[in-house]
Amino acid sequence: DPALAAEGKTIFESKCAMCHKLNERYVGPPLNDALGKRSPEYIVNMIMNPLEMTSKHPEAKTMLGEYMNQMPFQNVTLDDAKKILGYLQSSKKSE
Repeated sequence: DPALAAEGKTIFESKCAMCHKLNERYVGPPLNDALGKRSPEYIVNMIMNPLEMTSKHPEAKTMLGEYMNQMPFQNVTLDDAKKILGYLQSSKKSE
């Protein structure tokens, strides 16, 4: 849904872009290939529950060790997280 992706891009730019870029390592991992490595559920869970994910999920623990930065919760709703996911999905398709 292009409208959903556009809203997701706006949320991404205001909540995520200070640590994530689509195509390059930054404070956090690049996200353009996230859907090739992780499930949509994993991505939404990471957005909604980053502290729990990095304390319990083996892949999230590994990423925390690699990037040495705990992703903070950005006060997004589940709907916002799904919109961010939609943006990531649309950016992957537009390559």
